[in-house]
Amino acid sequence: MTRVKPANKSTFIQFTNFVFSLFLFILVSPSFAMPSQELLLSEDIIQRTQLLSVSEQLNVINSINSQRSEDANTLITALEKKHAQQPLANADALRLSLLRCFNLLEFGELDQAISLSKQGELSARELKYDSARPYFMLCEASARQTLGQMLQEQLLTEEALRLAKRYSEKQAIVNSLYLKSRQNTSLENYNQSIEDLRLALDLFDESLEQFQHWYLLPLSYLKAEISNVFFSMGDTEESLHFAELANSDPSAFGKLNFAYAINLARINIVFNNRDKVIFYLAAAEAENTKNTAEKDIAIGNAILAGINLYVGNTDLATKQALSSIEVLTKYQEPLYVMRIKRTLAKVYFAQQKDAQALALLHEIIEQATQAKQFSDLEEFNQIVSEYYASKNLFESAYHYQVERFNAAKQANSKLNNAHFMQYKAQLTAQNDTPQTIETPTISLGQNLAIAALIILLLSIGLVLFLIKKPLMLTDNDKEETQEQRINALLNNAKQGHYQLSMLLVNVNHMRQVDMPHLMQQFQHTLREQDQLFRHNLDEVIILLPHTSTEGATRVMHQIEQVLTQWPADNKKSIGIANLQLLDTFEGLMKKAVLNQLSKMKPQDTSST
Repeated sequence: MTRVKPANKSTFIQFTNFVFSLFLFILVSPSFAMPSQELLLSEDIIQRTQLLSVSEQLNVINSINSQRSEDANTLITALEKKHAQQPLANADALRLSLLRCFNLLEFGELDQAISLSKQGELSARELKYDSARPYFMLCEASARQTLGQMLQEQLLTEEALRLAKRYSEKQAIVNSLYLKSRQNTSLENYNQSIEDLRLALDLFDESLEQFQHWYLLPLSYLKAEISNVFFSMGDTEESLHFAELANSDPSAFGKLNFAYAINLARINIVFNNRDKVIFYLAAAEAENTKNTAEKDIAIGNAILAGINLYVGNTDLATKQALSSIEVLTKYQEPLYVMRIKRTLAKVYFAQQKDAQALALLHEIIEQATQAKQFSDLEEFNQIVSEYYASKNLFESAYHYQVERFNAAKQANSKLNNAHFMQYKAQLTAQNDTPQTIETPTISLGQNLAIAALIILLLSIGLVLFLIKKPLMLTDNDKEETQEQRINALLNNAKQGHYQLSMLLVNVNHMRQVDMPHLMQQFQHTLREQDQLFRHNLDEVIILLPHTSTEGATRVMHQIEQVLTQWPADNKKSIGIANLQLLDTFEGLMKKAVLNQLSKMKPQDTSST
C-alpha cells in the first residue's frame, strides 16, 4: 500500500490561506453584486455593461428594467444572441429568460410574458432550480393583473409566496408582498396592504444580500405604493411624504422619474397647491420628452393632459389627449382610449365646447357598459350629471345620478366577488401546502459556506474520503403508500368478486399551480368510495369500485366536463380499463393506456 507523504509546512499554509480566502469571498461576494449608480445613469450604459461578466450584465438589466426599459431590452437581446452561439451557464440562462419576461411586461407584451413565464417555470423544474419558480409565477401574475384576470393572478401570487418562503427566496417574498399589496389596495383592504408593504420594506435590505440574484423590483416601487395606499385612504399628508421619499430614492431614474413627478403633481392638486403642481408638471413633461417608445409617450401625454387641464393649459391638454388617442387606438388599447376621452371631454367643457364633450361622454358610457367597466361607468355618469345640474336641467341630472347609482351597485358587487376570489385563492394555497412539517431549506450560500469549511478541515489532515451514495429527497414513502392502497383496492375487488374500473386522465396541459383546484373538482364529481390518485405530473388515476365499463364511461363524461374549465390546445384524453381476475396494477394501466391511444388516433386522422 502506498503511503501518502505529508505536504511540507509552507505548502500547507499557502493552501490553507487560499481556502480561507475562497471561503471569505463566498461569504461576502453577494454584497458586491449590485451595479454602481454611476453606471446605471451613464449615457453609454450599453457599451460599458457589455464589457462586464454575464452575471454582472444580468444585475445591470435587473436594475434598469423599470427605468430604462429599452436599454434593458437591448442588453437582453445581445445576451440571447450570445447564448444561441455559446450556451450560458444554466443559472444565467434561466435568469436571462426571467428578465426577458419582466421586460416584456414593460412593453405591454402580456401574452408573450405569460407564455415565457410558463416555459421558464418548467425549465426551472427540469434544471432543479426550484428557487427560480416563484419569480416566473410572479411575472405571469403581473401580466394577469394588468389583464384583469383576478383569480388567476391571486392564485399565482399566493403560490409564489408559499414557494418563496419554502426556499428562503427573500427577493421573491418582497416581490410577492408588493403584488399582494396592489391586490389588496384594489379591493380596499388598505390595512392589509400597508402590512404587506411594511414586511416588504423590512426584508428589502436582506434581499439584496441573497446569494443567487434572480429579480428584485426597485425600492422606490414600495415607497410609491405606500403613497398610493395612503392616497386611496384619503390621508394625503402621508401620501405626499412617501411620494417624496419615492421620488428621491436612488432607484428613481429614467421612466420612474416621470411616474413619481406625476404622483406628486396629483397629490398637490388635492392640496390645491398650484405652484407645486406646475413645478412637478414641468419635471414630468421634461422626462416624457426623453422617452423614445411611441406607446410610452402616448400614455405619458394622456396623464399630462389631465394635469394641464387643472393648471388651465387647455389647448396643450387637447393636443396631448388627441395625440394619445390616435397612438393608443393604433395599439388597440380600448380602456386607455376610453379614459383619455373622459379627460378630453372635461377639456371640451372647459373650452365651452359642450356638444363635443357630451358626444364623447355618451360614446364612452356605451363602451364602458359593454365592457362592464362599472367604476368607469360610475364616474362618466357623474360627470354628465354634474354638467346638467350646472345648467339647471335637474331632470336630466337626476337620470344620470340614477345611472351612476346603478353602476356603483354593480361595481360594489364586482368588488365583493373579487374579495371572494381572493379568499378562494388563499384557501387553495393553504390546501396545497403539505400538512407535514417541512425541514428548513438551506440556501445556496449556506451550502457553499459549509462546503468551504469542510475543505478547510480536510486540508488540515483529513486524507480519507468517505464515498457515500447521495441522499435523494424523494417521495418514495408516499409512492409506496399510494401503491399499497391501489393494490389493496384491486385485491379487495378480486376477493369480493365485484367489478372495478379505472380512469387514466391525461393532465399534461395543466399548470401545477392549478392542480389542487382541479383535484378538488374531480373529488366533488366522484362518489365517497371512489379513489383519486396523482400518478405523476402528467396523469391522474381514478379507481371506481363496484363500477362497470358503462358506469365508468358516465363518470368519464363528468370528468371531461370538469376539464373544459381549463381549455388548452393539448388533446385531453381519458383511458378506461375494467379489472379482470388476473390483472395486476401494471396490466390495468396498460389496458387504460391502450384505450387512451385508441381514442386519440381517430382524432389525429380527422384533424389532418
